[in-house]
Amino acid sequence: MNGPVNKKGVTYAIMLFVIMLFVGCSSPSSEANEEVELHIMTAASMTDAMNELKQMYEREHEHLTLVPNYGSSGTLKSQIIQGAPADLFLSAAVRWMDELEEEGVITQRADLLRNELVLVTAEDSDLAVTQFEDLLQEEVYQLAIGEPDTVPAGEYARQVLEELGIYEELSDKLIHGSDVRQVLTYVETGNVDAGLVYQTDAILSDQVKIVAEAETEEPIIYPVGLLEGTDHPEEAARFYQWLQTDEVLEVFKKYGFAGA
Repeated sequence: MNGPVNKKGVTYAIMLFVIMLFVGCSSPSSEANEEVELHIMTAASMTDAMNELKQMYEREHEHLTLVPNYGSSGTLKSQIIQGAPADLFLSAAVRWMDELEEEGVITQRADLLRNELVLVTAEDSDLAVTQFEDLLQEEVYQLAIGEPDTVPAGEYARQVLEELGIYEELSDKLIHGSDVRQVLTYVETGNVDAGLVYQTDAILSDQVKIVAEAETEEPIIYPVGLLEGTDHPEEAARFYQWLQTDEVLEVFKKYGFAGA
């Protein structure tokens, strides 16, 4: 015959079960409501497009905030290596993504966009510049390009000018910008006579005009990389996949980019 039931023990067991059940049910909900910040290292030439994409994505993910960090791709790459907060990297050149991959910092990557390099002068400029060789004229005093060692547009500019055999002749005229947007500003404000920028930057400005298009040795590809050190791998991976959708590509196309 069974012994008497310990009512206090039964009551305690029921309470413990209810508490465990409550914790188990509420835990995922609290995680889902957790405020998350994703830090996106973004090439300066993508500023306008990324600002729009940020608004789009945050509207659909109310507990998530995108924090873009804009700059030259080489500088951003160095910041990533030095431990700056970073979940994804949008580079204006394959080179910097390759180097991060070699460092074991990239877990996934994809070619995202394509761009073009163009020569621009101020909209009201009366200089007779219609091709790159015209930059050798005495009337052209200064030419702005990105810093070739850190700015992809500057590296491409140097390659183009070297291929044309005029880089050394232009060396005394060169003014280096910290990123491609600074180069554009130099031209817009008349601080230089001409500049080499991305087509996507030039078409957004009503203060410059495109006078020549450059032929680069290789296509200008923008890759996106998912970083190994992210504190929010699921959210970062979700955003990484979203960036590769047709919806996002349409936004980039609006700003002059093409799909890779």
